[in-house]
Formats: sequence, C-alpha cells, structure tokens
Amino acid sequence: MPLTGEERDRRTANQLLNATMSYARIILRRYGELGPFGFAMDREGQIFRETLDLPRLPSDPHRLWKLLAGQMEGRVRRGAAQALAMAANVSLSQPSAEGYRDAVVVSIEEENGYAIDVTIPYRIIGGQLKNLLPRRIVLGKMVVEEAVCRIFTA
Repeated sequence: MPLTGEERDRRTANQLLNATMSYARIILRRYGELGPFGFAMDREGQIFRETLDLPRLPSDPHRLWKLLAGQMEGRVRRGAAQALAMAANVSLSQPSAEGYRDAVVVSIEEENGYAIDVTIPYRIIGGQLKNLLPRRIVLGKMVVEEAVCRIFTA
C-alpha cells in the first residue's frame, strides 16, 4: 500500500531526526559539547552531514549557524536537496519534565513545505575523573512543534 503524503513527510523527517540525534549523541559523548550542524537528504533519498569547507570554523555558534544555513540554501537553490535538518545545542529557559536544562533543537524542512522544530532535552552523566567514568547521554521526552520553512521558500 503506497504511503500518503503526510506519512512520507513524517518518514523523511524521522530519517533526518535519527541521523541528527545519532551524530549529536556521538559528539556529546566524545566532547561534552555540541556546535551547530546539519544533515540533508539528496534527490535519491541519501542522507549526509553538511560540512563547511573553511580552514578555520568560527567559534561563535550564531555565526556558524548562519554559515551553515547559507550553505544549505545554496544546495536547495541548485535543487540538490529535498529535505534538510539543522541542529544546535541550547539551554532551556525552564527545565524539562525530567529536570534537564540542556537540549538539542532540530529544525527539519522539506521542499513540499512540511516543517517541524523538535526539542530533545538531554543530560550528560559521567565524564569525570579524566574520563575514567565514560560519558553517557540520557535523552528526555522530545517536543515536536509545527514550524515555517526558512530555507525552502517559494
């Protein structure tokens, strides 16, 4: 049975969200912090991480976010992407239901206009004693909100 448009949108968003959070957990486990990053889905449905070809990345997360968004906009203008996800680490103004103060916010957009923002609270456990106790990343309950496309625009 073929998928409806809404089911296809959700499947694409879930694929991008899974790739994004897998990468975020690896980086958080390894370094304990996370800068802005993104993933895109090409016309064949392959997902890949967006990387900036700069010899020295800016340390300012806002500037890095803008550079990444600009690169993704270029990919969209060339018609090389059908969907994308951009993610950043944020501090929550109010703790999550689990009491976590940090979160990964993922903005997912698709060329057909489907857009969501997903907030996934997390907590890092361990990593002390010169990493004798390995870091573990514990995720809280995600919050999904409808959003407006910022990069895929008419």
